Amino acid sequence: MPEPGPDSVAGPVPAAARALIGRRSVRQYAVTARDIKRFAQAIGESNPVHFDEAAARAAGHATIVAPPLFCQAMTFEDLPIDQLPADGSPAELAVPLPAERTVGGGSEYRIHRLVHSGEVVTVTTTLREITVKSGKSGPLYLVVVETEFADATGQPIASELATYVKRR
Repeated sequence: MPEPGPDSVAGPVPAAARALIGRRSVRQYAVTARDIKRFAQAIGESNPVHFDEAAARAAGHATIVAPPLFCQAMTFEDLPIDQLPADGSPAELAVPLPAERTVGGGSEYRIHRLVHSGEVVTVTTTLREITVKSGKSGPLYLVVVETEFADATGQPIASELATYVKRR
């Protein structure tokens, strides 16, 4: 979506926020069997490949395997609440905008393969775009974040392109 021009009712994206486009953070997570089991339980998944090594091996996996959307649990850095923005949104969404609330606007998620216990996953988050449009109660800032999940060799596991809406 193109950024509105200077005469837009919503106004332009503040320069300080625009300057952050391209900002990237990289972190790693060592995935344990316990992580996978807890995630599977939390979403109500009952397939034994997520809980039992023998069942996973019988299905062609080296170890237990995570459910397809497991990487979403690693999307944002795990920080203490007092280090998050005032609205409680993830630190990766902290951009200097005249907005007080953040909500999810939608995402495109691609799964290249499943995660196995014992893997180290590299999570790379990049602020891709910020646009503004007029809303009923004022400007809506659309913040687009790309997150890539890769294995130790750099091969992709999953990726997400997500849009978040920030408003007053």
